[in-house]
Amino acid sequence: MVLFDAAVPVHYGFIFLSGDEDQPDLIDARAGQRNGLCGANAAGVLSMVTGLHTGRVPFVVEWHDTEPVLGDEWEDVVEVPFQPAQPDLFLSSFQHFFPVRLPTVTAVRARYCATAMDAARKADTVLAEQATIDRYLLALWPAAPAPDAIVRLTSEAAQSWHHVAQTRRRRPAAVEPPPVEEAVETYDNVAAWGGRPPSERLRGLGGNVRGVARNHRDLLDVFESWDADVQRDAARWLARRAFEVAGLDRLDWARAALDALDRGLPLPTPFTSPQDVFKLVRPGGKKIGVVEVSAGAATPARPIHRPSFAVPAIFSAADPDPLQALVDTFRHAEATFNEQSAELLTELRQRYR
Repeated sequence: MVLFDAAVPVHYGFIFLSGDEDQPDLIDARAGQRNGLCGANAAGVLSMVTGLHTGRVPFVVEWHDTEPVLGDEWEDVVEVPFQPAQPDLFLSSFQHFFPVRLPTVTAVRARYCATAMDAARKADTVLAEQATIDRYLLALWPAAPAPDAIVRLTSEAAQSWHHVAQTRRRRPAAVEPPPVEEAVETYDNVAAWGGRPPSERLRGLGGNVRGVARNHRDLLDVFESWDADVQRDAARWLARRAFEVAGLDRLDWARAALDALDRGLPLPTPFTSPQDVFKLVRPGGKKIGVVEVSAGAATPARPIHRPSFAVPAIFSAADPDPLQALVDTFRHAEATFNEQSAELLTELRQRYR
């Protein structure tokens, strides 16, 4: 039974299957597993990676009554145990959500299949008018829980992610706190917020707030303490710095957008559409402004295309909520700076003491 069959837009190369919008950290979701392509550490969530960074990937979800036959067309295949919390789930990728309804709620075996991951990773981005490269299948069937497994390994991309999973330690198991009269955050929730329960204001934010909390908890509290005018000014400054380090500020059409952002005006063409901007920063799919960096000892060096990380910063900086704008834009700017992120933090502290 086919539950889903469509091209899914991806950004940053990830897809989740879950019952809510609260997604786990991409590395934590697979730490300690044998396989790194499909993380199953978080209860009720499957965290899957793609070879493609930005673009569209054909994605199929199937339900089977028994274990299906594995086709020869799949180059990389892994399996994990999965216990959905409810029948109504959705595939999520960045800001896109697609409903997936299971015929029943039971313990299942999830088989994640991929092909052409290396070719997609090399291409990095697929524009709207270009043909897709990698494709994926998620097959589900009722089965008792069993350890995750690498069924088939072909690509270097899959090998890299397997290495990440096998060399990262899982966080300690959550310890249930003793009951108290007032409701308190569980260990998991506190850990997800960088070790401290969030304020109601922070809890109400979406986007990248938890990612910032995990890595910069004190800075997140500082962001919240600023008044709205300072939050807005900082978000605009971060977007400009992301564009500068990506080399986009040298382009007339990008400078015009930054100027409109500073003046509080609507973003001009081509920034009325993210897809139109990506066509300009990646004309014909050609990699412009690619910087080779090392992602750490556990993973090999790979190309980082800074403009692709910088473009979302200007859209997030225009968010109507100044705190949401600041949090999300900081996250995009930090990703754009990448191995130079310490410099961004130093500049931020010096500018907004």
